[in-house]
Amino acid sequence: MRALPLLSLLLGSCMTVPALAANSSPEANEWLNKLAQAEQRQSYLGSFVYERNGSFSTHDIWHRVQEGKVSERLLQLDGVAQEIVRVDGKVQCVSGGLAEGISAPPDSAPRRLDPLKLMSWYDLSVSGKSRVAGRDAVVVSLSPRDQHRYGYELHLDRATGLPLRSLMLNEKGQLLERFQMTRLEARMPTDEDLRPSSACKPVVAAAPAGGAVSGWRSDWLPSGFEVVN
Repeated sequence: MRALPLLSLLLGSCMTVPALAANSSPEANEWLNKLAQAEQRQSYLGSFVYERNGSFSTHDIWHRVQEGKVSERLLQLDGVAQEIVRVDGKVQCVSGGLAEGISAPPDSAPRRLDPLKLMSWYDLSVSGKSRVAGRDAVVVSLSPRDQHRYGYELHLDRATGLPLRSLMLNEKGQLLERFQMTRLEARMPTDEDLRPSSACKPVVAAAPAGGAVSGWRSDWLPSGFEVVN
């Protein structure tokens, strides 16, 4: 199971932030701002399907925002049970095949979605409306402005701004990756909902930056990318 914070698919840093791109819609910018706020303010629970390379998996998710802290638990429902628990984006425990070789990342400031930065590298537009998991959605398209990025089609819940569907597309418009909610309840999960199973094992601390374990580097990165971990 890949942990699927939607924002991690979109996040990227840019060295400079230009004025609003001429081909980007202010309405799309508003919806992405609503998405960014929802991830940090809106509690919810539900189920989703994840598809990549013709492989499907189904998951339950619990996401609670309380006193400024974001707690999240994901559980894969098919195949070998796999589970992950995060607090403020940091992995607390994992189970199943995920448990091997995963270490806790070094402390760092949480990364946030910034629509203005996205406009440096994508043209943003509102391209329609849809209905996903029984909820009305607005479709926001992110079209890359160079060959280094994939395109995205986001279906955002009209009521909350939460992502109901995300499609990652290549330069030919072919589907590479799909995330889609099948059930969404905009309410706060309980302590019991977020309690990990006994199979969820705490992750170990990562080696210090610059140590032998992390001994790789990149001689070149496309504009807007940076090495994080």
